[in-house]
Amino acid sequence: MKNLIVGLTGGIACGKTTVARIFQNFGADVINTDNMGHRLLESDPSIRNKIVAAFGRRVLKDEKEIDRPMLSGIVFDNPNYMRALNGIIHPPLLELIESEIKRRKSTSEDKIIIVDAPLLMELDMADAMDSVVAVYADEDVQIHRLAKRGLSKQDALKRIRAQMSASEKARRANFVIDTNDSLSDTAQQARRVWEDLTGMM
Repeated sequence: MKNLIVGLTGGIACGKTTVARIFQNFGADVINTDNMGHRLLESDPSIRNKIVAAFGRRVLKDEKEIDRPMLSGIVFDNPNYMRALNGIIHPPLLELIESEIKRRKSTSEDKIIIVDAPLLMELDMADAMDSVVAVYADEDVQIHRLAKRGLSKQDALKRIRAQMSASEKARRANFVIDTNDSLSDTAQQARRVWEDLTGMM
């Protein structure tokens, strides 16, 4: 028996966090790459300095921390800024993710390790996974969910279209969980996918 490394991905507001929590309740060991990215911003002065050099001191909060909402507003308005930010953050983040996968594999056996990564495919990480699960929602559903978070339709569309489309991620994945309907329906789909994943071990 061995660990199974499963990539979990999906577009913004597709319900990926909900599915990750369901898998965790089933017994998965979940690596949250968003949290890792946030920790990098907070803990690595060299990354913070590169971001300030690229975007100016306006992205600092209290002259110390990166103001993430401010930075998001800047990069989602300009694809060139988004590429610049990705060029700063993605290389060290990929190293951190690879290191964390190795650590989890060395400390547990016969487990499903979920790599919760919204940019799994954009970062070319999919090939390193044993299997990939994509969480899908229609674009109008994504917009509706983002509106509940306080985003205008225009800002929601900027964030949705800054990533690979949810439908393209679903096309490339081994499994798809459609979250357009109820939470119970999502949970039932997640249960079926979980059973298939455990059968691969």
